Amino acid sequence: MRFTNRRTKRNAEISMLNLIDVIFMLLIFFMITTTFNNYAQFNLAVPKTDTKQDNHVKETTVELIIDKNLQYFLKVDGNIKTINPENLKEEFSEINPELLKNVTLTADEHLEYGKIVDIMGRLKNQDVKNINLNIQKNNK
Repeated sequence: MRFTNRRTKRNAEISMLNLIDVIFMLLIFFMITTTFNNYAQFNLAVPKTDTKQDNHVKETTVELIIDKNLQYFLKVDGNIKTINPENLKEEFSEINPELLKNVTLTADEHLEYGKIVDIMGRLKNQDVKNINLNIQKNNK
């Protein structure tokens, strides 16, 4: 009769395939659920509303961004530059008039109402046809 040693040493191995799958699924989950703030570089709090938003608005290529410190930024076709508010007329005269049909005004929610109206009036004087106010949907 032959005796066998039941206590044979087994190499304990951890399968890395399952770990890779779990990490990949977590990565996909966080990529899908993450929201991005387009105005984080400007330190800007865009006003929020609970009203139904019109998603059929055509994407504009010209955007005037004003932060709470009254710093002006002009975004044309993705290019952002800091502008002086006194030179607003000169800056808009350099833009193609075809692009000035739709301009988006993005302002900090803490700015005074009179300041926003003043800026809108100055934009209308530059022959801007439509001024869209950037308002974000409330996340509730």
